[in-house]
Amino acid sequence: MASKLKKGEGRCLKIALSVVLAVYAFSLFIPILWGVLTSFKSQEDFRLNLFGLPNPFTLENYLRAFELLYRDVENAGGVVVRVYFPLMFLYSFLYAGGCALMSTTTACVVAYATVKFEKFKLSKVIYTIVVVTMILPVIGNLPSEIHMSRLLGFYNTFPGIWIMKMTFLGMYFLVFHATFRGVAKDYYEAAYLDGASEWMVMVKIAFPLVTYTYLTVLLLNFITFWNDYQVPLIYLPSYPTAAYGVFLFSRSNDTRLSSVPARITGCIYMLLPVLILFIAFHKHLMGNLSMGGIKE
Repeated sequence: MASKLKKGEGRCLKIALSVVLAVYAFSLFIPILWGVLTSFKSQEDFRLNLFGLPNPFTLENYLRAFELLYRDVENAGGVVVRVYFPLMFLYSFLYAGGCALMSTTTACVVAYATVKFEKFKLSKVIYTIVVVTMILPVIGNLPSEIHMSRLLGFYNTFPGIWIMKMTFLGMYFLVFHATFRGVAKDYYEAAYLDGASEWMVMVKIAFPLVTYTYLTVLLLNFITFWNDYQVPLIYLPSYPTAAYGVFLFSRSNDTRLSSVPARITGCIYMLLPVLILFIAFHKHLMGNLSMGGIKE
């Protein structure tokens, strides 16, 4: 009798949690739906019809973003060129994709090394440095970073900013560290018996076992860099990104770009690539990693 009551209570708890999560997911979807509908409205229609359907539907805001939104920048040769919104998207992919790949790979490699050689004191030092830098904020280092990037030739170049993002500091190092600690050492020992080197063990044994974790962190880093406009504004002045273009929406004096529907249109443009990536890879990101296969 008691067991039946416990099963009934567990079932009710699952139903309650499912309802709460469903309501929460729906509450997140409502602002996105409202933003999409608003992007198809004119400014006058938005004022008169705040929450209703567009009357009529118009693509004027999307066309204006490509035609009217631009930024005049000075390239490496000192020539002033005009960068329109489509080219900003290309710069965003170069910036976000390269930085996400470099930062994710660096954190993964360093985390593997600290776990694999955890008996060495340097591994403990690296782990401590990561934790300390997450607790103690570093303030006032921007001028020195800009000066060093200029001296090393990293300033205003995509390879330079990629190298600057090759850091293992941050939360994702701890995620990879915990993931590698959960990998059975029998995999490594079996590879050593077959004559594999340390490099082969890392590339062909360790990394494939954390593929889903790597892809998830890579996507999260890509979203972070995709939405970042401050770093490209400072370190890539000749290559304005789409995030910086959306920032220009809010500072534009042109009434055709400064309206609420126009600004939301810029946000929708920023949302589309991330949404497409998630739809394309959600099965891989949501997949469960089976750690079985070890035989006694």
